[in-house]
Amino acid sequence: MRILLVTISLHGQRGGGTAERTRQLALHLTALGRQCTVVAMEDGAHAQALRAAAIPVHITGYIRWKFHIPLVNLAALYRLVKWADRVHILGYWNLLSVASAWVARASGRPYALSAAGEFTALECPRPANVCFHRLFGIGMIRNARSIIAITPLERDQIGARFGHFAPPIAVIPNGVTISPAPARPATFATRTALVFIGRLAPIKGPDLLLEAFALIADRYPDVELILAGPDFGLAAQLSARIAELGLEERASLVGFVDEETRNRLLERALLVCIPSRAEAMSLIALEAGAAGLPVLLTDQCGFDEVAAVGGGTVVPATVTDLSEGLEELLAERETLGARGQRLRDHVGAHYAWPKVAGLLDQHLSTLGPVPR
Repeated sequence: MRILLVTISLHGQRGGGTAERTRQLALHLTALGRQCTVVAMEDGAHAQALRAAAIPVHITGYIRWKFHIPLVNLAALYRLVKWADRVHILGYWNLLSVASAWVARASGRPYALSAAGEFTALECPRPANVCFHRLFGIGMIRNARSIIAITPLERDQIGARFGHFAPPIAVIPNGVTISPAPARPATFATRTALVFIGRLAPIKGPDLLLEAFALIADRYPDVELILAGPDFGLAAQLSARIAELGLEERASLVGFVDEETRNRLLERALLVCIPSRAEAMSLIALEAGAAGLPVLLTDQCGFDEVAAVGGGTVVPATVTDLSEGLEELLAERETLGARGQRLRDHVGAHYAWPKVAGLLDQHLSTLGPVPR
């Protein structure tokens, strides 16, 4: 089976979790014997990794106006789609996804669409979102042979929103690379950091986490808060608020971190915090589990099994609840190693990339022909 993967960006910093998901799926589908090609608007480190693995990558380029406009050669895109047996489109709010869906429909190639949490923008949409959804999005959803959700929560939300016209919805989660053994000490006694890794954007909730940390900081004077990630509109506000709270020595913004730096942060972490207002299974939650770290996350992430397996705490997305969650975990610091190991065991059993890629491979093979 030949599979065309379409995503907006393969840039490590700007592409976020969707770029990483695209990279890992392409690598692991190839390992399963599938032929993969990837199309994206933007080049980057993930594209270089794919090329190094001899996976073809086609970059359209783009111009930026109020949004990214891909410089698509429709004839070239048509040839790529015709080459493929199945098309998997990752991402919703972009015109490359629209063009790929249109070409797939016109050329009789079935496609699966994964918004990876991006449908949440329809809850309080801006006028541009409403226009895009009505002009392009509804048709893209309706003509897909499948919608792929990342979590059961996202599946239920998609069903409630689009159930009257959406195709079948499958759940194929995010994945993670599992090392043979976590590189961490047996005790967390020397660790001091609460770590957030993600976009500094309102939807990710770093502002909630900062306020929650401020409420408990006096009781845990040896603990620091590290906010790592590229600025998506909140960096200046967070920096100013840290100063207002007098936490300059206890809370820091370190910007975008590459894979090596991220791993060093995890080695310092007591736990990883995911205070999102909306999330489709954060990759960092899985990476924390793979590293043997417990997590504190909100109930808007669709990953409540963290609490069920004893790998951390799940709380509502409010300052008060996040502070109570931090208090619960820090008050029992001696249990954090065991909690992290339980999460590692669970993540390894259910979310390793080879398993996730296998689920996608099986699902794509079942897609029926495009109706004429």
